[in-house]
Amino acid sequence: NKSVHTALVGRTCEAFYEQKWYNAEIKSVRRDERGIERCTCDFIGFSQQREYKVTDVKMLRPPHPAQCQPGTKCQSVFPEDGLWYDCVITEQTGNGYRVSWTEYGSKGEVKFDQIRLSGTSGKVAEKKRNIKEVATPAGYKIPESLVIQKTDTEEIIETKKRKIMAIKKQQRADKQEEGAMKQQGSWQKFFHSKASTQSKCGFKSGKAKESIFKVPETLEGKVGVTGSGKEMTKFQEPKKFTYQYV
Repeated sequence: NKSVHTALVGRTCEAFYEQKWYNAEIKSVRRDERGIERCTCDFIGFSQQREYKVTDVKMLRPPHPAQCQPGTKCQSVFPEDGLWYDCVITEQTGNGYRVSWTEYGSKGEVKFDQIRLSGTSGKVAEKKRNIKEVATPAGYKIPESLVIQKTDTEEIIETKKRKIMAIKKQQRADKQEEGAMKQQGSWQKFFHSKASTQSKCGFKSGKAKESIFKVPETLEGKVGVTGSGKEMTKFQEPKKFTYQYV
């Protein structure tokens, strides 16, 4: 039977799994043979799906867009592990927001209901996670929770490796973008400084040569003479060469 809660598909919720609440996305909804509304939840950050009664999940309530202008400091769900992290909104998009995570040093897009305002209530402040970071030999920063332990199972190790690779890829892309912006800024500064300091005429000097066909400023000037308006140089009248001068 068709569910009456089809609008929930794609929304973010909290679902109870292994004695904890985790952030998840609703992938589908249905009505079972007893008429009970059920939804399939895909947990954010790890490949697990579970079906729940619609009444057993907690829907995340998005803040009003007017409260989420670019530059707003808030918290958002990080797609690699499904946890909440401090971030800054950089842009509003059609599906949500582009944010910059201050703890990861990376950027990404999250859905409109994967944002919550920091410090708006004691409950939010109480639930805030203090994430410790670990620096890798190559200079990347990863959460301490992703460090592989001896007690980890093969499945957990593979999941951690995928998350670490995704974090490194994002941080590497951010560094390249930052380097390109710095290089562009340096080149523009160099170009403008050169154009302003050079005063000689000629190629790349920033100063055009005076045309020999410049229209003279006075009636006495002649076209075709550089420095029109000035008196022409006088030469002695040439003498006809004959043998009498030998």
